[in-house]
Amino acid sequence: MNLYTVTGNYRFHIDSLANSAFGVYVIGGGGWYYRHTDINKKYVVPPFTVCQPIYNWWGFACDSGGFVQTGTIASRGTSSGGMDAGIGFTIKLPSPGWKFFIESRYNYAWSNFIPTTLAPVTFGFRFN
Repeated sequence: MNLYTVTGNYRFHIDSLANSAFGVYVIGGGGWYYRHTDINKKYVVPPFTVCQPIYNWWGFACDSGGFVQTGTIASRGTSSGGMDAGIGFTIKLPSPGWKFFIESRYNYAWSNFIPTTLAPVTFGFRFN
């Protein structure tokens, strides 16, 4: 499964807690979410491999020429609007303006049949 998103967010931050190097922020917003799923049999099988009965047990299919097929069985994508909200923490670094951050956001998109939900944890460096 692949998930593609474009979101806009607002971040409210407190740069220093009690005059320390630690900060905190909340973040939230919304945007567009596209979820794409493939069910495939893209295994490493040499071209023109002759189909044997054991391959059926492993879930492979054979074409009319008696060779193993290794293609996509089903593919579907869904697009919808969604929202995200989260919290993050920062630590000031010795270089002016640079901070290390770690955050987690809960994402929810109103996809067809099954909603898209996830809560990734990200970390990195920020200049502000």
